[in-house]
Amino acid sequence: MKSPVDLLLNLPGVTVAGCSQIEGFICFHLKILTQEIDCPHCGQSTKELHQIRPIIVRDLPACGQPVYLKIPRRNFYCRHCQKYITERLDFLNWRRQYTKRYEENIYQRVVHNNVEQISREEGLTPEQIEGIFKLVSSYVKKKDWEQVERISMDEVSKRKGHRDFVTVVSDVERGGLIEVIDSHKQQEIISVLKQQPIDVRAVVKEVSVDLWGGFPKIIKEVFPNAVIVFDRFHVMKLVNERLNKIRRLVGVKAQGSKYLLLKNQVNLTESEKVELDAILNQSACLRIAYEMKEELREIYEISKTVKSGMKRLEKWLVQAQVFYGKTAQTIREHKQGICNYFISRTTSGVMEGINNKIKLIMRLGYGLHKFDTLRSRLLACC
Repeated sequence: MKSPVDLLLNLPGVTVAGCSQIEGFICFHLKILTQEIDCPHCGQSTKELHQIRPIIVRDLPACGQPVYLKIPRRNFYCRHCQKYITERLDFLNWRRQYTKRYEENIYQRVVHNNVEQISREEGLTPEQIEGIFKLVSSYVKKKDWEQVERISMDEVSKRKGHRDFVTVVSDVERGGLIEVIDSHKQQEIISVLKQQPIDVRAVVKEVSVDLWGGFPKIIKEVFPNAVIVFDRFHVMKLVNERLNKIRRLVGVKAQGSKYLLLKNQVNLTESEKVELDAILNQSACLRIAYEMKEELREIYEISKTVKSGMKRLEKWLVQAQVFYGKTAQTIREHKQGICNYFISRTTSGVMEGINNKIKLIMRLGYGLHKFDTLRSRLLACC
């Protein structure tokens, strides 16, 4: 029967032979229960002990105190294949100073917390934490690209105010991050994405992106069977920006006017509708531009096919050219990708929540010096 201390420690193949408290931490002295091991080279069992070298490894804390384990590292000799064998333990990775469960605990905390805070709490350097995180990341379940048919691609700035971007790829249907690329350059993005097998990439049917000019080339080269879908929210953002510029040009400066103009008409309260009407009465030009914005939004809502959406969009563009100028021209140049939205109504909406998480993790990730570690952290959390 196991002792209470053995039950508390709950490690396979060992028993607690003793315990000591040294300078604010607890040290359990372990004894290995088996007398022989199987040779990993020939499979034969051997009891011939060559030497024992005690090692100290860190384990999960107990009763609010750090815990260390003193383990007899045993080295055997196999006469069958004439080789020396160092015993492996199930709860300890090879040549590590921490138990697996301690490293996995650090990994989970890094996913959700500030690295410097963990460093202070555990008395570890950021480099040690980064090493633990990298190791555990290497054997946790990887994000799965299999059977991903609709994806979204976007760019996120590493630091606010800097043009230093990472490119992120998400699975639209399952709502999770599946790749992070340390670049915003076409060829580097293509190189990373092409590491996925062609049969995996060929399954992708739609890629939702913003209107950045580099994405179409990437999609065409990497995903041979995918159509480009220019995200409706990015399109509406362009239109809203132009509408707000028109508001300023015609001199409408009433408090709250911008908010009322950009808010979807269907979401306005009765009092807001009255306020908005008063604002639009100040300028016929602004009223027409506002109505055109709402007309475009309605096109997105009511069109059921690419063909019907294209017909309505082309009609809208005839009048829009007068009021929306370069914005209308941009929409005209991207109209096929815009209307591909009506195939499955795919958007990059899932990216908004993911991007917010990414920005938070990048702030919390202060102390993670290597991109690979940051990438693993993002994939684990998003």
